[in-house]
Parts: sequence; structure tokens; C-alpha cells
Amino acid sequence: MSDRAPSPHDLTRLVSAAHALVLDLLDGLDDERMARPSALPGWTRGHVVQHLADNARAFDRQARCALRGELVDVYDGGQRGRDLSIERGASRASAPLREDLRGAQRDLEETWASLTPRDWRRPVRFRSATVLDTALARWREAEIHAVDLAVGYRPRDWSRAFALHVLDFLAARAPEGVRLVLRATDEDHTRSLGEGDPVEVSGPLRDLAAWMAGRDTDASLATTAAAPPDLGPWPPAQRD
Repeated sequence: MSDRAPSPHDLTRLVSAAHALVLDLLDGLDDERMARPSALPGWTRGHVVQHLADNARAFDRQARCALRGELVDVYDGGQRGRDLSIERGASRASAPLREDLRGAQRDLEETWASLTPRDWRRPVRFRSATVLDTALARWREAEIHAVDLAVGYRPRDWSRAFALHVLDFLAARAPEGVRLVLRATDEDHTRSLGEGDPVEVSGPLRDLAAWMAGRDTDASLATTAAAPPDLGPWPPAQRD
């Protein structure tokens, strides 16, 4: 976890704000607009909302089981259970989808509110990490999928702190054999990832974070190569 990671108190406030943002973005979406494609290939907005609800329940489950000293799969039923739930729930009407998400987010926040400083350090199966890491992951889920809903929220709307966190978390996506140099053009911020032949990618800080997250950018990125390099896989949610 990065040295820049916020405290549990600050992090839960950030996640709560992101939760409220997502619900605000969904306000006014009728059934037809909920069924339209999201920014994620093959997913409608309903898929994104169902995933966000299921993910909140998954992290609630991680925390509650951690309090009992239990390590369980991130999703009930594993990856197959996750995928089935998304497909089954995505086609529901807009109102029940929103209410499902609202309830799942509320339950997660209530569980977190009951945790002590020691509880935040309890181990979980998710990334073989801690309860605090699931809160960081939920921050990423809410902020990035808010963009994926394609209802006006964009990477340029991310906070600087969130963009820096994304760059920290996704540093492992730097391709092998390349020293990836990320240079922000809107502030004095540069970082070097990996080892090998240098390739620089430059642009606004939030667009660099969006690119590392595999999302469309608001501004064009420049690179010293013919094209930005292919990034490695997203860090796995669960390790054996």
C-alpha cells in the first residue's frame, strides 16, 4: 500500500462521497437509459450498477468474515458466481437496480463504521491483503465505474489524490522490458516504472491515470514511441 494512502477515517469519507456521486449520476435514468451501453465493452449501464452493488456486498463480506478470523472468496460462488449475478441482475428495471446499489453501499459503510483501528489491519482473501485494502479498492471501483456509466462524469473530474492513487496501484501494469516514464503536463510530476528501454508517455495527470486504468482519456497523450505501449494485466483480485 502506498505511503500516500489515506487513513481509514479519511478513506471511508472518500468512499462515502464516491457512493453518493454514483447514486446522483443514476438519478433520473429511466429503464431505457439504464439499458444503454456503458463505456465497458459488452456491458450496459445496468451491468455496471449490478457489479457495483455486488462488489459492495463482497467487500462487506470480506470485512465481516475478517472480524471472525475467516478468509473467504471475494465473491460468494467465486468468479462464476460473480459473473452470473451480474448477468442476471443487469436487465432489471432502473429503480430496483438503484435501490439495490443504495442498500449494498449503506450496509458496507455501516460495517466499516463499526471497525476499530486493529480491525482495519485484519487479513482478507482479497489480494491477500487487509480490510483497509478493500476500502482502497472500493474507492477505485466507485470512481472508475462512475466514469464507465457514461453519463457525464469523466477522468478530468477525479481528484488529484485519486489520480495519484491509481498510478500507485497500477504501477505493476508497466510492460516488461520497458522503463515507462509517465510525465504530467499540467503539473510537475514524473514517475518511472519498470526497467528496460525508456518510453515516455505524457499528458494531464488524470489522463495518465485513466490510460493506466484502461479508460479513454479526455486529452490526447503524447509518447516517444510510435504508440503508447501495451500495458500488462490488472492486478488480480484474489491470489491462491
